[in-house]
Amino acid sequence: MGAKNVAYREAFEKKFSEANRAEHLSLIKGAYKYYIKNDVRDALAFGAISLVNKYLQVAKLPKEEDAMFVAALYLVSRHPFSFANHTSKQEFAEQFGIKATSLDWYSENITEKLGFIRIYDYRHFPYYIDPEGIINSVILSVVRLTVEELMVRTVLGVETFNEDEAVDGIVDRLIDRLKIVPNVFKPEIRRLVSEYMGKEVKKYI
Repeated sequence: MGAKNVAYREAFEKKFSEANRAEHLSLIKGAYKYYIKNDVRDALAFGAISLVNKYLQVAKLPKEEDAMFVAALYLVSRHPFSFANHTSKQEFAEQFGIKATSLDWYSENITEKLGFIRIYDYRHFPYYIDPEGIINSVILSVVRLTVEELMVRTVLGVETFNEDEAVDGIVDRLIDRLKIVPNVFKPEIRRLVSEYMGKEVKKYI
């Protein structure tokens, strides 16, 4: 490791320590060791560590550290593009030797605390969207810009605002053109777009 990288690491660790409890940093390092020990792929491991970090900023220290680590990994592993992912919570818990009830509690608590968006496939298996991630940011942006344009066009008398048609158009753009999530989630994205559309329209009423 070069001198510059060491300096960066020391600076980042100092800043992290100043902003968080010592136990917080210890848990982050513990999560990393846990994922290495269990041969978790880097992409999933670092995504889960980032999630653990966010969770610890808004939650109490966990009573079951391993269960929290596995719950974070479970949520990250159930990104919409992991479809078709039909591993149950029971099966996932068994892979890591923890109780399914513990996995269920921590995954639900992380979802609630961080506002993760849950969508389902045709077999009602859940997938999760980070509210601060790219998928949700793009959906929000497209909805906001579409509503702004439609409101202007409506005011100018160019067309009549039709919310259902607007929602359908946005969903087609997101799924068919931008391919933001697999097509199987089209009904779920329509539900989400409709919810966001309603909130945006209220700003103009």
